[in-house]
Amino acid sequence: MKRKTTGAFAVLGSALALTVVMTAPVHAETVTNEESVRVIDTAAWQNMAAANVTSYANIREGASIDSGRIGVLLPGCSAEVLGTEGDWTKVRSGSVEGYIRSDLLVFGEEARVHYRNVHGFSGTVTADALNVRSAPSLEGSVLGSEAGGEEVKITGEENEWLQIEYQGNDAYMAAEYIETKDLEHTALTLEEYEQMRAAEEAAQAAAAQAAQSAEAQAAATSEAQPVSAGSAELDLLAAIIHCEAGGESRTGKVAVGAVVLNRVNSGSFPNSISEVIYQSGQFTPASSGILARTLAQGADADCYEAARAALNGENPVGGCLYFNSGSGQGIQIGNQHFY
Repeated sequence: MKRKTTGAFAVLGSALALTVVMTAPVHAETVTNEESVRVIDTAAWQNMAAANVTSYANIREGASIDSGRIGVLLPGCSAEVLGTEGDWTKVRSGSVEGYIRSDLLVFGEEARVHYRNVHGFSGTVTADALNVRSAPSLEGSVLGSEAGGEEVKITGEENEWLQIEYQGNDAYMAAEYIETKDLEHTALTLEEYEQMRAAEEAAQAAAAQAAQSAEAQAAATSEAQPVSAGSAELDLLAAIIHCEAGGESRTGKVAVGAVVLNRVNSGSFPNSISEVIYQSGQFTPASSGILARTLAQGADADCYEAARAALNGENPVGGCLYFNSGSGQGIQIGNQHFY
């Protein structure tokens, strides 16, 4: 489903082309009038669905609960809709083709928004270098630039501009110079799912072993003390930050890490990072499989930086032990409130 937006480099003297930072001549002067459809566009999702579940949706050989399982679709993951049969939808996703109960899916534009909210879209800069602006306009101040080939996280779109995450904040880049990547989050075969679960269990075991050698920490205060953690627990903390605050600012990411460490230091919760994160009913990504997938793929570099900052005592939320999306009581940081 990969689509590429063609850059109109033949008119570099135009206003929009001013968003491209030229470091060398660009030999991509062919202009086409053919409209392209990107995976972030509503049109690309006309025959698509996404899993609207908290754990996973079974993919079966036939349109029946008695039919054999051949794969799973994890929360927010995408699937191509091939047809319907009663209360079932036939889908193709990854290497799996089969049937999912229709009530476990959302479709079309709702699926696009759900996928974006759970996983996000990404793209690659196709110009030599491309300006990053504070607003979706040439009048927006230049915050910096991204070199050709760099990957950016796309969080929205506005006319000819894409909203991206840049240094923990929202920013904008010209859409015609960004090639959107294929949908990366699709179905797993049963074998792939079992491998993912095994990786999750191994990570839990490694983190638990690392926790046994860590020194007990003092109760959380508004000025947190540094916390010892092995590499496995650093991976785990960065992964939960990725899952819970991947689209938030640096402060929002550090805040999530601080909440985890506040719990470690609190007498009301388990006393290790691993046990806190995998405590039943606490962190949805831990039970849904999203955390395991993130551990397998690796969290983003900025999430590792936030995890290290939290471990070193940086704490923007004082003694807060909880957080939720949206607004509410406590400390508001980005799209989440901490209390």
